Amino acid sequence: MQAPEWDRKDRAGSLEKWIEMLNAEARRQFLEAGTHVEIFFLFNDEGIMEVVPIVGMEKDEIVDELKKMLSERDGYAFIHISEGTMRHMDTADKADMLFVHAESREGVSMAWCSTVAMRGEEKLLLDPVRIDGDKLAGRFAHIFEDL
Repeated sequence: MQAPEWDRKDRAGSLEKWIEMLNAEARRQFLEAGTHVEIFFLFNDEGIMEVVPIVGMEKDEIVDELKKMLSERDGYAFIHISEGTMRHMDTADKADMLFVHAESREGVSMAWCSTVAMRGEEKLLLDPVRIDGDKLAGRFAHIFEDL
């Protein structure tokens, strides 16, 4: 995995390059291991400042700690990689997915969702679907509005 260069004059463009790279890497790791650790990549104006794996925390606690870290460190953005379950709009059917989500204080809000498909015991990923901010909801969506 080759990390993209961070352009301080184009933070939004840099963040988009990072999420594309991390989405590809998360998909590779998921297909290799059949799972992916929940992790946050935190950015300031200069670029990546910290990588934070999440272990043993409840979602509300994670949100509180993320807000605290971003506020105290003048955070610019985060990218969150996790696994989740989504419900199809027209049915009660559910599907597992790999979720790679980015938010910034300048209003960047996007996610890449890859649905998990099973072939026997083997986990596969369908092509990723990009979702832009106005269609995103949940604990971590639009978090900078509260800071």
